[in-house]
Amino acid sequence: MLETIEVTGSRIDPRDLITNNQEGGVDEGDIVKKSGDFLLVLRGGSLHSVRIARQGRAVLEHAGSLRLAEDGDDRIWFDEILTFGPRVLLLGFNYGEDEPVAELQLFHLDANGGLVRDARFWLRSNDYFDGDNYGARLQGDNLLMSLQLPLQLQGEMAWPEWSRRDVPAPGWTPLLEAADLYYPMLPGRLPRIHVLLQCPLAGLDDERLACRSTGFVAEGRSELYATRTHAYLALGGLAPQAWRSKLVLPDDGDWPVEAWPLRRTSIVRVPFGAGDPTVATVHGDIDQSFQFREDAEGALWVLPLSGEHDDDERTTRYGLYRLAPEDFSGFAGEPSPARAFAEVPGGVGTIRFDREVVWFGESSWWGQKKPSPGRLWALGLGDGVLTPVPVTHSVQFMQPAGDRMLAIGLVPGGGMAASVLAGAGQPRRLHTLDWPGYFSSESRSHAVNVGRLPGGPLLLGLPAWPESSRSRDDDTWPEEQASDLLYARIDGDRLSAAGVLSMQDAGGQDCEDCWDWYGNARTFFVGGRVFALSGSLLVEGAWTGDRVQRRARLLLP
Repeated sequence: MLETIEVTGSRIDPRDLITNNQEGGVDEGDIVKKSGDFLLVLRGGSLHSVRIARQGRAVLEHAGSLRLAEDGDDRIWFDEILTFGPRVLLLGFNYGEDEPVAELQLFHLDANGGLVRDARFWLRSNDYFDGDNYGARLQGDNLLMSLQLPLQLQGEMAWPEWSRRDVPAPGWTPLLEAADLYYPMLPGRLPRIHVLLQCPLAGLDDERLACRSTGFVAEGRSELYATRTHAYLALGGLAPQAWRSKLVLPDDGDWPVEAWPLRRTSIVRVPFGAGDPTVATVHGDIDQSFQFREDAEGALWVLPLSGEHDDDERTTRYGLYRLAPEDFSGFAGEPSPARAFAEVPGGVGTIRFDREVVWFGESSWWGQKKPSPGRLWALGLGDGVLTPVPVTHSVQFMQPAGDRMLAIGLVPGGGMAASVLAGAGQPRRLHTLDWPGYFSSESRSHAVNVGRLPGGPLLLGLPAWPESSRSRDDDTWPEEQASDLLYARIDGDRLSAAGVLSMQDAGGQDCEDCWDWYGNARTFFVGGRVFALSGSLLVEGAWTGDRVQRRARLLLP
């Protein structure tokens, strides 16, 4: 076992939080981060530093770049940056090794924004990539990650281990021992080891990996959700009686209606600090972190998918659960009772909780030329009443903005739109703003952001492709095209257009592939400044009283 270090407090500077994170105070890995007077941008296999302030004066200057592949090794794909103080952490996956390994590289920024390598770690793990989630977080004073490997009871198997790779004789150290595993969570034919890592940042300062590791044996994939005080790991599987039933299907089979009651998810609650993990079980599947929300009383709201069937139209069934701290106990027991169920027509693609309701909406296929009419529902957390809320567009994103929810998507016939929603009382749509001539360019939650300018308005920003960039003969999205950044002003219950930062100059289009797994365009707010990133072009915008306009530009090398 590795040494366990317990540190209180947090090394996250609130002024450096620019990412649209799910939970306040829990930073998620992304392609652009802030560290003091510098921005860090991950682009095309290089890490760039950009100075945005010098002795309190606003600037926009390239400070340094570092090619991440060493010795021409381009088999490592880096996805995420995290920063704490002057330290920079990169997470990537090494596709060139016989056994799968995730890779952590640690850097520090010098006073001029130069990047200096400090340490390189390998972690044995299957690929961490998730289309709806992120591989690493900073929670309090710790780096938080989850990893998994198949549990092979016969023959050789890879074990969860770590290794320092920039030392003369690298060796492997187990992250935990077999006797330390909790198992089985749910029985299965293809068990895996799921490990939750809490690695103190103090150890990274000393360029060592000293993690509190908690391991579980369970079937299938896992989904991580983190708050200021707890990490939750959702582990899917089947009820024990499923293995005595003829309804158990091959791994690639579709589930019949009568088999859905056998689906289960065990939710492990790991305290951040002292204390043992506990578990609660619900019916159904969880495949995105937005199916969770921890409330102010420490209870966990969960909305698992609990059934699908296809008669005249596909119908999706969800169960709503509220798990109080006392509902989490040992590793045995029947599923907790649901507070409510909701059956909605169509396929739900977007889910978001607010204080009064959980919203879920139907999304179009990303980049679809002719999106379906919008369908959106609100399920009351208190009364369990399902309310349809008509909107004029699909729902690609949902984003909290104060005590309102924003729904953003594609309009049938062309263009994009955003609607302001109210969940208190009778759930309803309050106002809609249209952006004709644009369509969605990204699907990740980090692509959308909301920020309040000091003494100014609350702004929504999101990337979009101009309709003019789409090929007439192609219904897919133009991967070589840079995204523009659209802005809207949020005034209570209304939205108003607040300008567009065009990224279609030579710098904005100069990239081999303007779309990557984690996306390529971001907007973020630093004090009274507005920044837009698209491909290799970084633009600073200025608020002029009624809109965002370009102030400066920087083309990354």
